[in-house]
Amino acid sequence: MKLRVMGTKDECVLAQEYYKALERQENVKFVSVSHMYPNRGSNTLFRVYIEIEYRSETEELQRLLQGR
Repeated sequence: MKLRVMGTKDECVLAQEYYKALERQENVKFVSVSHMYPNRGSNTLFRVYIEIEYRSETEELQRLLQGR
């Protein structure tokens, strides 16, 4: 899943922290969070790019069965 988050600097910082924290969840394979980029033509809006890969149901089941 790829996301683009746009907002104020503070909002983008919070979004970066939120999505980085998802990596600790068991059903998430990996999370990639970009640096903050200023929006063109604006000095108050920024953007952050997020990529998240979740484990499939099959992978999650296999992981749970291995933990027995």
